[in-house]
Amino acid sequence: MKTLSACLLLGILVGCQKSEEAGLPAASSGPSAGSSAPAAAAPAETASPAAEAAPSAAAPATPAPAEPAPSSTAPASFKDGRSESIASAVGLGCEAKSLDGWLELLCRKKNGTGGHPVRAVIQDPSPEAAAEKPSEPVAADGAGQDPDAGPSNEVRADERGELRLVVPLRAGAKQTVTLEWTDTRYELQIDGTNAKLDWAGSVVSHRRACQTLLDENRARISDAQKLEGPEKISAAEATRLPKFGVCQPAGLGSWALSLTRFAGAGEGAARALAFDIEVVRIDLEGKRSAAPLGTIEVAPGGLAISALNVYDFDDDGNDELIVPYELNALAAGAKPAAPSPIWTFSNGAVSAYSKAPSTSGGLGIEHLDHDMRPDLGSYGPFVAWLGADCGVKSCPSRVTGPKFYFHSAQDGSFSATDAAATAALGRACGQKPAAIVVTTGGGVNVAQTAKNLVCARALGAARDALASELAAKRADLCGGAATCALSSTFEAWLDAALPAELGSAAKR
Repeated sequence: MKTLSACLLLGILVGCQKSEEAGLPAASSGPSAGSSAPAAAAPAETASPAAEAAPSAAAPATPAPAEPAPSSTAPASFKDGRSESIASAVGLGCEAKSLDGWLELLCRKKNGTGGHPVRAVIQDPSPEAAAEKPSEPVAADGAGQDPDAGPSNEVRADERGELRLVVPLRAGAKQTVTLEWTDTRYELQIDGTNAKLDWAGSVVSHRRACQTLLDENRARISDAQKLEGPEKISAAEATRLPKFGVCQPAGLGSWALSLTRFAGAGEGAARALAFDIEVVRIDLEGKRSAAPLGTIEVAPGGLAISALNVYDFDDDGNDELIVPYELNALAAGAKPAAPSPIWTFSNGAVSAYSKAPSTSGGLGIEHLDHDMRPDLGSYGPFVAWLGADCGVKSCPSRVTGPKFYFHSAQDGSFSATDAAATAALGRACGQKPAAIVVTTGGGVNVAQTAKNLVCARALGAARDALASELAAKRADLCGGAATCALSSTFEAWLDAALPAELGSAAKR
């Protein structure tokens, strides 16, 4: 039996060796490159002695079908093409597809920051790409681009404002294409079957200028921790700061917020951090322009600045800067700052955007519809910062009504009273509340009471009725005292101007 097993094993090994020498494919040890999972193992079968003795008699393996050769002519349509994922393409309003060794990049009439595609300029094509002229943009009726539209290495947006670029995408292809929008510029890099989009700001001069700005802000925060007395910033205070000096890419440059001065003041409840902030624009060559945002004084941890956002609101080819912020806590006696929420860059200078709405207490970025334009939300006059003795047992550092909304219009302005803005306010407020002052567990729900009061006003509730309810609940609002800061705040809100109204249904 041992002799027979040894002979069988020897026969198998000799058979495999002869198969490889004859050029037949050897068995695979795992899934092929195009396989998504390993194949199931085939059931073992008993080999006949004849098969072992004559492996050369086995049927030759069927060769796999060869991949179709890339076409030397670009497809007229990429309808049946494969979707390609290229970083940044979606944000630029572009869709990428490949078919028969070609790539189509179709950029719609507006990108994510409001810019419109202008043209694509093909740079230094490879010999293969130069020999195969990319197809011209195809109109809806199938007609090609006007032959007089421009040089052969340039493809311009069509009459619908869309840009269609077709270039080789196959082994050996190398291509650089500069893509221009009204507000930005990218380079499409083709290397064989790989494609990527590089922002024009990814150049040494721009990167160095942004790094220098970041280093300056880090140094300023570090220096503030070396001051003496109340001006000194503690390590705990420094860890709760917004990100200053960080560049936000914006078209043909970057925006950033930078500290020009940073120090502390006061102690205890009067402790404040003072920020002198400027709005900075850095162009692609690294040149810096700036304008003062203003001085903001808050309690430690009281300033929050979310990620900066950009959009070309006025369609002038320069992205405006949106500064989302919240003033969550003020030091005792401090006055709230009201920085401009939007900034623009024009004629080489940074300035506040003249069509921006007035905000107070904070600013949030909203999207009230599907037009891709950022809308804004803020509190109007209905925001107040309260001390520890505001009236109720647990006083919040800030109390606000609901946000009012500012809908971005095509002309670059904002409206708090159009259909989109008032619909958003209506969703925030809902029905007129049955009661203004909300008590829970023996105390007052300050946040819900503030919202109820402002929403009732927006819904058209009579002022006298609201004043009577506040007076009747003053003892709850003030912890039994005759008057308090919380009660006085709500009474002042009865006469504050509403940025928008929802109607008079509550009066009926």
